[in-house]
Amino acid sequence: MPAFFHYLKHISMNFKYKCQLQKLFSDLPYGERLNYYFQRKVTKSLPPSNKQFLDKVATAVQHQQYFEEYNQIDQTTGKYYEFGAGWTLTVPMAMGVMGYDVHCIDIRRLLFPHLVQDSMQKFIRNREQLDLPCIKKWPKMGELKGLQERLREGFGLRYFAPLDARDTGFDSGKFDFMSSTFTMEHIPKKDIKPILQECYRLLNDGGVLSMSIDYQDHWSYFDKSISVYNYLTYSANEWSKLNPSLHYQNRLRHSDYMSIIYETDFEVVKEEPWMPSDTDYDVLSNLELHEDYHNYALTDLGMRACEIVLRKPGKLSV
Repeated sequence: MPAFFHYLKHISMNFKYKCQLQKLFSDLPYGERLNYYFQRKVTKSLPPSNKQFLDKVATAVQHQQYFEEYNQIDQTTGKYYEFGAGWTLTVPMAMGVMGYDVHCIDIRRLLFPHLVQDSMQKFIRNREQLDLPCIKKWPKMGELKGLQERLREGFGLRYFAPLDARDTGFDSGKFDFMSSTFTMEHIPKKDIKPILQECYRLLNDGGVLSMSIDYQDHWSYFDKSISVYNYLTYSANEWSKLNPSLHYQNRLRHSDYMSIIYETDFEVVKEEPWMPSDTDYDVLSNLELHEDYHNYALTDLGMRACEIVLRKPGKLSV
């Protein structure tokens, strides 16, 4: 296997090659592990850089600030939930450092000791420059041996995977605060409403769900020859051939997400979009967008990302 990854280093890869590799990984036993080694040994995208770590912590702080601003809970239990915890667990770890009782889940088990240990070390190494509100504790690893034990004792974090975000089995009203960090864009459209309905069930009345959603073609982060709107040029059938389950992208635009959200009982309390620039509009005008996207407003097509905050209706105490 090391020889295989050594060979891949010498291939000049555009995004289509990587798509096919990840489609292969998606169909193989232990495909998640193969993908992990590919990201670590070939593309060198794992573990994340210190800047990427700090950016993720900043996102966690933003989620927490939205909770403090918009929740209408009389008395919080301090219970926090995130679906789509990802490779490094940085956001749920940050919530644990801020004093929350953390439950995080993934549809696949992505708990790789090397990456989690890297995140733990980054929290300690960056302690002085992290601007975390409401800090109640810093992790103390001590003589703890097991990874799950380190997460539980050091960060107040429980990790559950594989677990389906549409049907978690957790008690209703268990959590005050939830987040989703660059996960929604990787979920098939048909599953988004059931996931939101499950979040609604799990939230305490007056609780908040804070979501960061990336509307850009993620392959453009790897292949600089394509734009962040490249995937809008393909038909659904064409895109299915370039869309591995390990790196699935639903290509939904902001209006699509909002239409789904309005079918739930959530209140929308904040939308913070990353609007397209003049350069983005120029790029879009020079692309041959597939006809499936001809009826979208140009602003909707060009929006790069958005922070969306939802609340389960509740009453403030008098």
